[in-house]
Amino acid sequence: MSSRFLTPMQPDAPPFMVWNLDLNEDGTTPHDKSFIRLPSVGSQSCAIRFRLLIGSTASIDASLHTNYPLDGSPYVRTKFHKKKFNFNNQTELICEFRIQRPGPYQYYLTYKSIDADPDDRCDSIACKEDANPTVERVYRAFKHKRTPTAYFLVDPQLTLSGQPLPLDGIVLQSVSPKWMGKMGQWSAQLAVSSKMGYNMLHFIPMQQRGGSDSPYSLYNQLELSDDLFESGVSAEAKDQKLRETMLEMVHKHKLLGVTDMVWNHTAYNSDWLRDHPEAGFNLENSPHLRSAYELDAALVRFSRELSDLGFERMVKSVADVDRLLEGVEQHVFQTLRLWEFYAIDVDAAIEAVSQAWDAAEVEVLEADQKELETLSGDVRNEWLRTYIVGDHVHTLSTRYGRTIDASRTAAVLRLLVGAGGGKDKAIAQLRTLLDLLNLPYYREYDADIKTIRRNIYERVKYERLDHGSWKYGKPVGDDYKLVDPLFTTVEPRNAEGVPDERLHLANNGWIWGGNPLDNFAGPQSKAYLQREVIVWGDCVKLNYGAAPEHNPWLWEHMRQYTLAMARAFHGFRIDNCHSTPIELAEYLLDEARKVNPNLYVIAELFTGSEDTDRIFVQRLGINSLIREAMQAWDPHEMSRLAHRHGGRPIGSLAVDCLGEPGFFTDDEHGSARVTAVIAPLSASLPHAIFFDCTHDNEVPAQKRTMEDALPNTAIAAMTACATGSNRGYDELYPELLNVVHENRHYAALKDPLSVGLGEAKAKINRLHTEIAQYQEVHVHHESEYVTIHRVHPVTREGVLMIAHCAFRGATESPWFDNPRLYGTAATPEFAYRLRPASDSNSSADDGILHGLPSQLEKLDSPEIHQHKDDHGMFTELRLPKNFGPGSVLVVRTKLVDFKPNLDWKIRTSADEAVSRLSLGALNAVLYRCDAEERDTIGEGAYDVPGLGPLAYCGLQGWYTHLKSIIPNNDLGHPLCAHLRQGNWALDYTAQRLHRYSEYFPEIATLAAWFEERWGLVKRVPNFMMPRYFALTVHTAYQALIRRALELMPGKVVGSSRFTHQLALTSVQLVGHVNSTGLRPIDESKAACSMSAGLTHFSTHHMRCWGRDVFIAIDGLLMATGRLDDAREHILAFGSTLKHGQIPNLLDGGRFPRYNARDATWFWLQAVQTYCEMGPEGLAFLETSVPRRFPDGETFVQWDSDEAFSKSSTVAELIQEIMERHARGISFREWNAGPNLDSQMSDEGFNVSVSVDFETTGFVSGGSRWNCGTWMDKMGSSDKAGIRGVPATPRDGADIEIVGLQKSTLRWLRTLADKGRLIKTGVAKPDGAEISYADWNQLVQSSFEKYFWVPLDASEDEQHHVNAAMVNRRGIYRDTYGSTTEWADYQFRPNIPIAMVVAPELFNPDHALVCLHKMSAILSGPLGMRTLDPSDMRYRPNYDNSNDSTDPLVAHGVNYHQGPEWLWLTGYYLRAQLKFMRMAISKRSKDSKNFLAPLRTVYHELHAHMVSLKHHVSNSSFAGLPELTNQDGAYCRDSCETQAWSSGCLLMALHEMIQLEEHVHEALKKE
Repeated sequence: MSSRFLTPMQPDAPPFMVWNLDLNEDGTTPHDKSFIRLPSVGSQSCAIRFRLLIGSTASIDASLHTNYPLDGSPYVRTKFHKKKFNFNNQTELICEFRIQRPGPYQYYLTYKSIDADPDDRCDSIACKEDANPTVERVYRAFKHKRTPTAYFLVDPQLTLSGQPLPLDGIVLQSVSPKWMGKMGQWSAQLAVSSKMGYNMLHFIPMQQRGGSDSPYSLYNQLELSDDLFESGVSAEAKDQKLRETMLEMVHKHKLLGVTDMVWNHTAYNSDWLRDHPEAGFNLENSPHLRSAYELDAALVRFSRELSDLGFERMVKSVADVDRLLEGVEQHVFQTLRLWEFYAIDVDAAIEAVSQAWDAAEVEVLEADQKELETLSGDVRNEWLRTYIVGDHVHTLSTRYGRTIDASRTAAVLRLLVGAGGGKDKAIAQLRTLLDLLNLPYYREYDADIKTIRRNIYERVKYERLDHGSWKYGKPVGDDYKLVDPLFTTVEPRNAEGVPDERLHLANNGWIWGGNPLDNFAGPQSKAYLQREVIVWGDCVKLNYGAAPEHNPWLWEHMRQYTLAMARAFHGFRIDNCHSTPIELAEYLLDEARKVNPNLYVIAELFTGSEDTDRIFVQRLGINSLIREAMQAWDPHEMSRLAHRHGGRPIGSLAVDCLGEPGFFTDDEHGSARVTAVIAPLSASLPHAIFFDCTHDNEVPAQKRTMEDALPNTAIAAMTACATGSNRGYDELYPELLNVVHENRHYAALKDPLSVGLGEAKAKINRLHTEIAQYQEVHVHHESEYVTIHRVHPVTREGVLMIAHCAFRGATESPWFDNPRLYGTAATPEFAYRLRPASDSNSSADDGILHGLPSQLEKLDSPEIHQHKDDHGMFTELRLPKNFGPGSVLVVRTKLVDFKPNLDWKIRTSADEAVSRLSLGALNAVLYRCDAEERDTIGEGAYDVPGLGPLAYCGLQGWYTHLKSIIPNNDLGHPLCAHLRQGNWALDYTAQRLHRYSEYFPEIATLAAWFEERWGLVKRVPNFMMPRYFALTVHTAYQALIRRALELMPGKVVGSSRFTHQLALTSVQLVGHVNSTGLRPIDESKAACSMSAGLTHFSTHHMRCWGRDVFIAIDGLLMATGRLDDAREHILAFGSTLKHGQIPNLLDGGRFPRYNARDATWFWLQAVQTYCEMGPEGLAFLETSVPRRFPDGETFVQWDSDEAFSKSSTVAELIQEIMERHARGISFREWNAGPNLDSQMSDEGFNVSVSVDFETTGFVSGGSRWNCGTWMDKMGSSDKAGIRGVPATPRDGADIEIVGLQKSTLRWLRTLADKGRLIKTGVAKPDGAEISYADWNQLVQSSFEKYFWVPLDASEDEQHHVNAAMVNRRGIYRDTYGSTTEWADYQFRPNIPIAMVVAPELFNPDHALVCLHKMSAILSGPLGMRTLDPSDMRYRPNYDNSNDSTDPLVAHGVNYHQGPEWLWLTGYYLRAQLKFMRMAISKRSKDSKNFLAPLRTVYHELHAHMVSLKHHVSNSSFAGLPELTNQDGAYCRDSCETQAWSSGCLLMALHEMIQLEEHVHEALKKE
C-alpha cells in the first residue's frame, strides 16, 4: 500500500519524562506503588510528579517534604526540603521536581485538615440559636497532619568505556583476592575475567583478616591484607596500589569493581577492641546480657572439665548427646541458679517492707482503694503486681533484680489486713503474696530453660553427629567446645581501672527466622540467653547504637573504612545486610555516595518477607538484590525463578501508551514550561542480580551434576536483570571452596575460552550485555527443558535460548514440542553441550585451583524449517542431535516483513488525520451506542467473545478496556485473546469509519490513516496483535480527544482531567441519528441532536427531551463553548412552541408531546443564559424562528404547507409564553390515548396551568393524574393496582418552577428597564395588566411566606404551615398548593434549583439551614436522595422489573422516591457556593477573614466531587449515570451516561473556577 501520510523523522534525543504518582485521598502512597524505582536511562532527563485531587483530604495547603536536595545542595538524609503543591488545573494539585542525582530518597506530605464533627452529617439544627455546622465548619481550626514517610529510589548511572552500562547489562563475577595472588600480578587474572565477557568484578573483603583467617572476620578495616603485597608495604602504599589496580581494571580490562562491606562485626582479636571494648555489646553497656554470659561461661567450664566430671569427650551417638545434656542439667543449670535473675528476693523484700511498715510514710490513694475493693482472683493479683512491683521492663541483668516498692507495699498491706491486723499478720500475708507474684517469674524461667536445653541439644547433635559439620569426629574440649561460646573476652591494652564487665563482648551470629529489624543483642531480646544465636565465634558483634553520638569512635572508624572503599570501587555488596543496623547502613552509604554518587549497591537479604526486603531496599538504596539459581530444585522451579526476575511478556502493550503529552514546570530555570511526556509510575519489584552460583553456594557438581553448569548459567544470563557468577564456576571447580582454609590460587589462564565452560560462557556473557534493552521475555518449561526468548520492544529483534537442564536423573531425549515462532525468522547463533571428560591431570598438587575434567562440545545448529498454517507463516526449531542434559542452543530471531520503526510509524500523523473532524464527526468516531449505530449505519456494537458487546461502537468502546489492559499489561484479557485470534476488530474499526464518511466526509482521512496502519499491523504475528492494536487505537484516541477539546473553547473544558472527561460527554451525547433530530427535515445530512442519556434515550422520539436538554444545555454546550449547538437546540425547541409550552419530547418536531410544565421554564432559563454567554448577546432575541404550529395552538402535520409558514422572534416567543401562562393554559394532549401513552389514565391527558395573581404570583398546575415536572414516573403495574397513578404528581406550585419563573421575571424586568421589550408585562385573566416588575415583586414577597417551614412552630402561622403535615423543620416545601397536602412538606432536592436561579427569593439564614439539612440528609456519594429517608414513602432502590404487588415499588414506581439522582448534585453544589459565599462575606471583616474560609468552601465542594471524579474515570461509558441506588450503589436500570448529570456538574465547575480565580487573584495581591 502506498503511503498516504508522510512519516516524520524520529527525534535523536529521548523525550523529557515526567513520572507521575497519583496519591491516595489522604496523601499516602498507593500500596501497589510502595516501591518506586526511577530508572536511570543514559541521557534521558526525567522528573517525578506527585498528584492530588483537589477536594481530597490532603489537598488543603498540601506540601511535599523530601530529602532530595531540591536546591542543589549536598544530600543530607535528615534535611527535608519543602515544596508546595500547586494548581495543575482546577481539580488537581501537583508537586514536581527534576531528578538529577541517584540515590534513595524519602518524602512525606503535610496538609491541613478539618476534623470531622458528628453534627456535620446529621440534622443538628432544631432552633434558631443552634450553630449551623456547614457554616461553622469552614471557620473551624485546621489540624496539621502529615503522612507516613515514603520512599523512591533513583538508579545510579554506570558507565564503561564511555558508554552507559544499564543495570540489566551487568555481568558480575565474584573473586577472592587472596586466591588471585599478589596485587601486582593481578593483571593476568583480570584479563581472564575480561576475556570471559564479564564487565564487573565483585571482590570479597581484602582487608586484614582476623585470627580465624576468614575474609569476613576483619582484623583491621582500615588496612588491606599483607598477603596481597610484598612484605614491608605501608598501608598508604597498599591503598595507592589498589586505586591503580582499579584504574587498570576499568581502562585496560573493561571491568568495574564492587567490594564487600562488612559493618556488622569485627574479628574477635581486632587490636582496636583492646582500646575500645565499648564498640561491642559488653556487660557494662549491655547489662541485660549478664545472665547469658554467666550461662555461656559455665558451659565453657563444663567443656573444659568434661573428663574430670566423668564424661566421654567423643560424641558418637544420640545417647551420648543425651548423657551430655544430663551433665549440663546437673553441673550447669543447677549450680548456676539462673532463676535468681528472674525472681523477687522474698527475704530481702520482707525486711524492706518491715522497715517501711514502721515508717508508715505512704498511703494508698482513695481511688486505688476503691478499685482494689472491686477486684478478685487473678485480676486482683495482677493489680497488686503492678502496684507494688511496677510495670517497667525487666532485663535479666542482675540476680534478684526484680524488687518491690516497700513503702507502697506496706501501705497496701495495711488495707489488706484491715484496722485490726498487725505487722505480723501483714508480713505473713506478704510472704504468701510474694510467692504468688514470683510464680509467673518462675514459669518464665522454666520456659527459658526448656528453650535453652532444646537449643543446646539440637546444636550438639548437629555439630557432633552430622558429617558436614566442622566438629564432626572432634573431641569436646577447649579447642572444640561443647557449644560455641557466645562471648569473647578481650585483654585491655592497659588493664588498670578497666572493669571486667567491659571486656566480655558478645559474638555475632544470626537467628533462624528472626526479625532482621530487631537487634537480637538488645535489651528486649533473650536470644543470647536462650542460645538462639547461631554464633560466629570468630566475630564480635558491634554495638553502634542508633546514631554516631552513641558510639562516636566506632562510627568514625567505619566511616573511614567506607570512604576508602567508595573512592576505590564502583559499588558495594553489603555483607550480612539483614543483620546490619539499618541506621548505620544508611549513614555509611550516605557518606559513600558523597564521594561516589553513582555507587552501585547490591545485597543478599534473608528476611523471608518481601515487605521487609522492601524496607531495606528503600532505606539503603539497594540497587540489586542477590537471587540464586542454585536454589532451584528442578527445571520447573528454575523456569519460575527466571520468569520472576525481570522483564515483561513478549508482545507487552507499549509503554508509550501510558504516556501523554504535557508540560513540566522547571523551577530551576525560572519556572519555564518544558515539553514532556507524562507517564504513570508503574508498580515494580526491587531489581535483581541473578547469580548462576554465588561464592557461598555449593556448585552444580555438588547439588546437581557438573553438566548442569552450562544450562544453569545460560538460564541465569537470559533473565532481564543483572546477572552474576563466581570465579571457578566457569572452570568447573568440583566443590564450594572454603574461604577460610583454602590457600591455592586461581589459574592465570592464557586461553580461558578453552577451559570448562570457556567459549560458551563468554558468548553467553557478552550476549547478556548486548540484550540489556531486550525487555520482553517469554519463559517456557517443558519436561527437562527451559526455553527463554528475549525480544527488543521496538525493533522486535530477539534472542531465543533452549537449555536442557541436567539435574540428577536427567534423561538424554525427553519429550520436547518443537518451538513454533509465528511470523518470525531464526538464525542460529551457537549450540554447545557440556560433558565430563577423563581425568588427565586432576591430581596435580601445584597450588593452583583446577576444575573438573570436561569437554565443551560444539553441537550442530538446530534445524530451522518454515511452514504455514491457519495462523500464518511460522518457523519451527528442531533440536540438534545429541542435545542431551547439559546442552544449550541460542538463535537470533527477527519478525518477518516487519518495519523496525513500526512503533514510530503508528504514533505519527494522527493529529493530521483528525485535524478536519467536526464535533459531530468526533461523536461518530469516538462514541455511538448500539442503538445509535444501528439507527444510522445499520451495524451494531462489536461483541468480543468472553467480554460481551462494547459500550460504544467507536474508539471509546475499545479504549474503555484498553485503559485498564495497558497499565496492567493484561495480555490474558478476553480482548487480547480475541485480537490474537484474527483481524476482525481491525476491519470493523476501519469499515465503520468508511460508512460514516457518507455523513461526515472528513472521516475518510482518518479511515485512510487506520487502513495504512492496519496494513502494517496485519503483517505482525498474531501474538503481537494486542500490542499494535492497543498502540494504534491509543494513538488515534489521544489525537481525537485533543481535537475534541480544541473544538470546545470553554474555560471549564481545559481546566482539568475531570472537566476534560465531563466535556467529552458533550461530544458523546450530541450526535446524528437518522430516526430523529432537531427538525423534521434538516438541510444538513449530519445534523446533530442531544440525547438525554445512553442507552435508553438514544433514538427516535425518546432521544430529545425538552426538560433534559435545557437542564443540561448551560453546562454541556454553553460552558464548553459549543454556543452554535446551544443556539440550534434553543431555536429548534422554540419553533415547536404550542399552548405556550415547550415540548417535553421533541420527536424531531414531527409529533412533539407537551406534557411537561417545567420544560418551558428551563428553556427560558437557557435563553437567558445564552444571551449572557453567547456572541450575540441580547440581539439573539431578534432571531426569527419558523413556527411548527403557526398559530401556537392547532396541530398541523409536519410536512403540510402550514407547518413553518409563519415566524416569530425569540422575544415574541418569550412574550407568548408569559401571556399564555398569565391567562391560564388548559388543553388536552393531541392524539390522547393509549397510542400516545399506554400507562396514562384518561384524565392524565388534560393539562392545565395557571397563575395565582391574587395571593402569590406563583405558576401552578397539574393534577393528581399527571406529572408535569421531572419527577414524572407513572405507575404501570396492574398487579399492584397503580397503572395510571403518578408516583409524584407534584401538582400545585413546584419550588423549582417558581424559582425559574422568578429568574425569568427578574430578567424580563431588567430588559424592560433597558427598553429591550415590546411589552413590559402581561394581561391577567381578568384583563388587567400587570408589569413584569410587579409580578416579580409579588413572587418575591410571597416565596418565604409560603415555602419556608420554620424551625420554631410558633412561626407557623406567618408561613401558612399546617403543623400536622410537617415531617421535618428548617426546610423549604417541595410544592405549595398540592391536592395532597402532605406532599407539599416532603423534603426533596429540588430546592437548590430555585436557590441557584433565584437566590434573592431566599432568606440567606434560612437557606443555609436548609442546605445543611440537605447535606446531612439528602446528599449521597454521587447523587442526591430524591426523598427524605425519614419519609414513609422512601424507597431508595430502583428496579424497573419489580413485579410485586407492593404499590410503592412495583415496576420501579419509586423512581423518584429515594434513588439518588446525579444532576441535582450540580445544583446543590452551586447553591452551597452562592450562599456560603454570602455568609462568609457578611461575617468577614477583612480580606484575610474572607479568603481563608472561602478557600475552605472551595475545598469542601471539591471534596464532594471526589467520588464523581473516580466514577467518570472508571465508567465503561465514560460518563456520569442518571442515578444510583441507595448510598451510591449501582442501578442497572439507570442510563450509564446522562446529559444533565454531566451538564449540571460542568456548570458547577464553571462557577467554581470563577471563585478559584477570584481567590488566587486576591492571594496574589496579599
